[in-house]
Amino acid sequence: MEGLALILLYLAIPSLLFSAVQQITSWRKKKFTPKAKFPGPRQFPIVGRVHDLPRFSMWLKFKEWADIYGPIYQTSMGGQTFVIISDEKVAEELLVKRGHIYSGRPQIRSLIKHKDGPAYVALMDRHAYLHSIADTWSKQRKWVHAAMAESHRQHFYGHIEKETRRYLAMLLLDPQRFLCSTREHCGRIMSRLAWDDATQGPTNGNSADTTLHCMSVSGPITNTMTPLWHLPFFVNPWKQFEIKREAGQRAWWLGNYRLAKQRMLRGELPDDTWAYRYFAQLQREGNPQLEQELDQEVFASCMIGFFNLVGVVTISGPLKFFLMAMALHPQWQKKAQEEIDRVCGDRMPTCDDMPNLPTVRACLKETVRWRSGVPLGVPHQAERDDEFRGVEIKKDTIILACEWSINRVESKYPDPENYHPERYLEPGWPTYQEPLSKYPSFREGASMHSFGWGRRTCLGKDIADDELFVSGASVLWAFDMGPKVCPSTGKEVPIDTQATNSHVILEPSPYHMTFKPRSEARTKNILEGYASVQSELRV
Repeated sequence: MEGLALILLYLAIPSLLFSAVQQITSWRKKKFTPKAKFPGPRQFPIVGRVHDLPRFSMWLKFKEWADIYGPIYQTSMGGQTFVIISDEKVAEELLVKRGHIYSGRPQIRSLIKHKDGPAYVALMDRHAYLHSIADTWSKQRKWVHAAMAESHRQHFYGHIEKETRRYLAMLLLDPQRFLCSTREHCGRIMSRLAWDDATQGPTNGNSADTTLHCMSVSGPITNTMTPLWHLPFFVNPWKQFEIKREAGQRAWWLGNYRLAKQRMLRGELPDDTWAYRYFAQLQREGNPQLEQELDQEVFASCMIGFFNLVGVVTISGPLKFFLMAMALHPQWQKKAQEEIDRVCGDRMPTCDDMPNLPTVRACLKETVRWRSGVPLGVPHQAERDDEFRGVEIKKDTIILACEWSINRVESKYPDPENYHPERYLEPGWPTYQEPLSKYPSFREGASMHSFGWGRRTCLGKDIADDELFVSGASVLWAFDMGPKVCPSTGKEVPIDTQATNSHVILEPSPYHMTFKPRSEARTKNILEGYASVQSELRV
């Protein structure tokens, strides 16, 4: 199989011959003195190590190589050099302490113009070749940071709790749709915060999923076999699809933005939305009628739209894995429920209960360690030449801090393959921190690398912390969960915990589990809770 893969690759590389000749020429100009280099798997000419690197679950191969070659090693694919990191200290040294060098974003071939903006602020170049592009990145990130900070101070205006009451009712009334309901739940919260339109939740979730597909190595083959992207348009299904997808997404964002603007001018847009915050800023700057050129509208609509979109998948995936973890670990489900009952009684948990529910937080944090939502890490790109441990790292080298491997370093995470929330609750574990009223959390403390590194750290830590806590604690408060039992055999339907969609941000593949209300009184509480907020929601 390996030999066949190599033959196919060599037949597919004519477009790389020119770059290969250039490389050979540069070699001839250099002195033939050996240079220090990172260890790594054997490389094949031109193609590097593409032939046995899987497009799906690539992190498992990277972990296998980390076990062989150590915490930092090098490989290449189709002429692109990759440095793979599997150790927190190494990642901190390069991506945090030297963040001014390693904050670039590599080109994702099948995602049109993402480095230029303004559609995908998290994927833009920080120091772009055009000042206007770099300025767009800076302005968008600064605005998003301020909007997120204010929303966190306001506990996201109670929208998380209100939508969670609806979410519990959906799980009660139609438990078989729990996976769809979970993504819709996350999409509704973000769409409500963005534009005051929670009905956009399903569309938001689907848009996020399709975007992730297009930016993942498991998505279009053009992300790995990049010469195919340059085929003529009429025989290029990947480019045809992406142009249509990107135009539709941008039109959807712009349409929502303009509807929100009209509501703002009529005095109907709530002040607890990010759109209101942006329009109010324009009015304070002397633009009472919110008059804008098209490029200004596109800038703002993409900023709010992407902010809205990325908040769906970064939370729905971990929440789905959390439900799975509770179904598979009934002892921890029971411990968390006992804690919730002691603190909350017959009422649903809220953000205010966070300091008093460390077991719930530990179960959530261990879920993200055990089944990382971003197992490869989000790639960084060297913006100039550098040297690390005597090894030259050339400009444009892609750096991957492989989250799956980092979360399995035995010295910090003993018994890493198994689910151990107690690692955050009991003294003696390397990750234990006090006080338990503060730790563990997703905002700070041990194991915070799930949200990225350095200057490209995700700005959504606060909403992830609040939303995962309220949603997870509330489901535990409401339901007993477990694997589904086959009615024919009487045996539990197995759950494959490693089956995922293999996107750069993961969701688990469909699986089955059960949700049983914990009592008749709790059923009544769920329905009454939903009824109390139903008039405030766009259902």
